[in-house]
Amino acid sequence: MPSRIPALLLLWVMGFFPVAVWSACPLPAQSEPARVTQVIDGDTLELADDTRVRLIGINTPEIGRDGKADDPGARQASAALRELLAASGWRVRLVADGEGRDRYGRRLAHLFDAQGRNISEQLTARGLAYQSPFPANPRFLDCYKQAEDEARGAKRGLWSRPPLDAARIKASNTGFARIAGQVKSVGPYRDGFRIKLEGGLELHIKSEDLPHFPVARLRKLQDQRLEVHGWIYRHQGQPRMRLRHPAAIISPTL
Repeated sequence: MPSRIPALLLLWVMGFFPVAVWSACPLPAQSEPARVTQVIDGDTLELADDTRVRLIGINTPEIGRDGKADDPGARQASAALRELLAASGWRVRLVADGEGRDRYGRRLAHLFDAQGRNISEQLTARGLAYQSPFPANPRFLDCYKQAEDEARGAKRGLWSRPPLDAARIKASNTGFARIAGQVKSVGPYRDGFRIKLEGGLELHIKSEDLPHFPVARLRKLQDQRLEVHGWIYRHQGQPRMRLRHPAAIISPTL
């Protein structure tokens, strides 16, 4: 009998019990099988039926197009996604969430490999993707946050680089970014809440997203150094970022 224990342990490590393998993002009972034929970038792929799928809950650096340079880490994220898919025989399971499509018409889904492991979780834990929380798609939010915290603590991948200094944002700084700076003002603003950082970057929390935030703690951010990630856009020439969920605030923890 004792001789069976090491053998069973070896089988476990080698993956002969795929259903029982631990994951912080377990595969739900309901999922859809699919076959991937192409990787577009680190968070977008194409299925055999030509459906383009955008992974929910994460964002990877953008591959440069139309003469623009790649964002740092973009090629590594794409290569890692390709590697994970190849190891799964390009067979995956898709899991839906609150929103079915994005504004570009791409299908939105969480992605699992043939062994039931969440691929977005793996990319995030490697430091190749940032968590990108949306209240409309709450599934696995805590899981992706845990993976991000792990990568951040180990300074893996994207976390080995410093954040963009809020005081040095340029007109060319658009798209998804990780930013840090001192809070100059904080409080209610029009249809929600506003946090203004040094350099003029405004972080906006709209009224429909505000219930997800601990407002009393937001007020205490005055004069603190804040680190966030999200999409930078321009409004009347000024840089802005919309915060939809507290997980977009990296530090301090709310």
